[in-house]
Amino acid sequence: MLGFNVNIWCQVKEGIVKAGKFESWHNLGRFLGPAAVTFILSSFAINLGLGRWGSYIGTPIQGLYLPDLLLIVGALLSLTQWRKAHLLPKTALIFVLPLFYLLLHTIYLVIRVPSSGYTLWLRDMAPFAYLSLVPLIALSLALLKPEVLVLVVRWSSIVYAIPFAAYQLGLIPTWVSSYMISDSAPIFSYRADFTGFALGIGIVAWGRWGFDLNRNILIQGCLLSVGLLDSSVAALLTLLTLLILSVIKDWSISKVLGGVKLVLVSLVAGIFLTFISAPSAPSAPSAPSAPSAPSPETSTDNASSWVPRAPGFSDLLVLASAGTTSSRLDTWTDVGRYLTSGTNWFLGGGPGTDTLYFACTGIGAAPETVMLVGADGEPTYLPRCAVDSAEAFSTLRDPHNWVLNLWIYHGIVGLLILSLTFVVPLWTRRSGTNYWLSAFGVVGILLVSSFGVVLSAPFGLVPLTIFIAYLYANRIRHKSSLDS
Repeated sequence: MLGFNVNIWCQVKEGIVKAGKFESWHNLGRFLGPAAVTFILSSFAINLGLGRWGSYIGTPIQGLYLPDLLLIVGALLSLTQWRKAHLLPKTALIFVLPLFYLLLHTIYLVIRVPSSGYTLWLRDMAPFAYLSLVPLIALSLALLKPEVLVLVVRWSSIVYAIPFAAYQLGLIPTWVSSYMISDSAPIFSYRADFTGFALGIGIVAWGRWGFDLNRNILIQGCLLSVGLLDSSVAALLTLLTLLILSVIKDWSISKVLGGVKLVLVSLVAGIFLTFISAPSAPSAPSAPSAPSAPSPETSTDNASSWVPRAPGFSDLLVLASAGTTSSRLDTWTDVGRYLTSGTNWFLGGGPGTDTLYFACTGIGAAPETVMLVGADGEPTYLPRCAVDSAEAFSTLRDPHNWVLNLWIYHGIVGLLILSLTFVVPLWTRRSGTNYWLSAFGVVGILLVSSFGVVLSAPFGLVPLTIFIAYLYANRIRHKSSLDS
């Protein structure tokens, strides 16, 4: 009898110890959960609100940028919320695929160092690394109220728009700071194509939502007008696409007047910005000269010759002369030719390799830069891809299309794995709270990345990761409230 009582007491004591450990872990999660959310949202706001130059802010750790450090720390602290992992839907298991793919290539990296070094390998594997963090980030974002991310996107777009407009109008200069890891990203330097997304998703966020966040047509119109200052065709296409999606989302027969107001505000703000950026009227010449006959190519009406053309829109008319479209098509043709040779389409050239340079030039090893400046100051141009800028700090490694970029380095296997991490959440979570903010965010990034390198950079990958994680965070929050 005594032995039986002792056994019961041991079991009770063990249960008390386990309960105490669980309670300690629970209290730790309650303390570190808000810290994790703060780090994650800070990384998101820096990348979305500052753009390219914000993603290059350095840290004391060599080669590690501040937004990336904040996201990593936030994801690690999210482990304290692991007790809620059972609330994740089964479809979240899809993110095991990029994690498994990353681990396989890491093991291979230990066995064989890539020819171009570790830096380029990390760059090519970055999309898989970021997206493998989605379940952890979702656990922390579930602590947020549904409207918080909308507010962050709203004010991030304002933070982006004001200095961008000032820079475009020549009111503020750019400068290189010691706080930036790369000299190629001076402060207040913006990537043109990403601007269309940053302002476009802001227009979506400033629209109408189910909770107490009113639509602000004035700010939407101002964001649209600032976006029209950008001359990038990819930016304009993304901006107008997100604008149309926002109008469709907020559309109702009784709100037709709202759409009319948005158009009027956009036109007024656009005209105002156009005249601010206009050069002053030419001064009278110091000495009279005989007038020359007007040439057929020029207008004879000089009275309004000082009025500038509207920025952005007119650049669409000179797209062919700019040569960017033909350069991209030439590069994509070279990539297609490479992928159709042998079994290159299946596994690709591998991360950290010079596959794109080989596809364009037939040369196996890419130089650090395709433009060499001699002692006499004369540049020498090496063979390069058609879309590669000779003045760039390094040789181009991205064909300016996210599908071809993944395909050429990771093959159809890597492309399918990453594509599933986009498609599965958008399809299975389409009835969730604030679905359209995440859906339009993902669509916008993929659209602008179809003509640029946004999906290969942190300022594109971090927002993409957060938008997808937010879909699952809404599910966790909903299930938690039901369990409570």
